[in-house]
Amino acid sequence: MRRVVLVGVVALFSGCAASGGSIKSLERSIADLRAMQSEQTEALNSLDSQLRILSGRVEELEFSQNKRIGSEVSALKEDLSNLKRLVPPPAAVPVPELEADEAWASNLPADQAQIFVDGLGLVREGKFADALSLLKEVSERTAGTPKAAVPLFWQGIAHDGLSDNRGALRAYTEVATRFPKSNRAPTALYRQALVLVRLGDSKTATLSLRKLVDDYPKSPEAPMAKDKIKELK
Repeated sequence: MRRVVLVGVVALFSGCAASGGSIKSLERSIADLRAMQSEQTEALNSLDSQLRILSGRVEELEFSQNKRIGSEVSALKEDLSNLKRLVPPPAAVPVPELEADEAWASNLPADQAQIFVDGLGLVREGKFADALSLLKEVSERTAGTPKAAVPLFWQGIAHDGLSDNRGALRAYTEVATRFPKSNRAPTALYRQALVLVRLGDSKTATLSLRKLVDDYPKSPEAPMAKDKIKELK
């Protein structure tokens, strides 16, 4: 009986010893796992940081590239615009006035100036029908101010280019009567007379030319008006 109890006690202590060894082994495994997880977390954080840096550099490169491309496109547009200016406009378009009013556009607010310059660009290319809508828009935006005389004058030129004598006459007459102090008034009177001649009304054309000479004797159009009066006699 004593032998059986002794064997049982030995077995019990042996079992406890074996169980204690397993627990220590498990604790070591958990510690190792935690260490690995810590290393992995640190590595992931490092990768995340590197990704953020790379993303920032990519964004910087994209911004720089877009800015460079935008600058190149603007330069190309400017070159194209300059090339277009080298092409002579149609005969109906007065070149000195065109160039002067392209510069005059800077007197308008930026949005109106762009529309007006685009309209003049179409006039320069002989696209008179397309130009009219833009010129009318600028006239509407400047209505009630002396600046309205200039886009209105160019509406007359566009109608002239379309061989629309009535439309041209209407625009020129409005410039001359509503804006007599405009630097486009004498030009409008002269071109008004030319339209009247085309319509077969030389008498009224002569009256317009004489008004031009009397009211604007120092204008560039005055000598031309005198010559035209002699021609119509």
